[in-house]
Amino acid sequence: MEWEAIVGGNIRRLRKAKGLTQEQLAHEADVAMRYVAGVERAEENPSLRFLVKIAGALGVRPGDLFLSD
Repeated sequence: MEWEAIVGGNIRRLRKAKGLTQEQLAHEADVAMRYVAGVERAEENPSLRFLVKIAGALGVRPGDLFLSD
């Protein structure tokens, strides 16, 4: 599995575990909802700045987004 799919899957899993929609997560992280959707589908190559914002909104460390099963 490529890292984009791992990161996107982790964001989706953590977002759903918190009961957030993509729109709510985007609002909390101050990023575009369409971009969140693209990252979750592994269609976007997220920047470090984006990952830090998303991790903060999810209450995890940025490195946690790269963990694979």
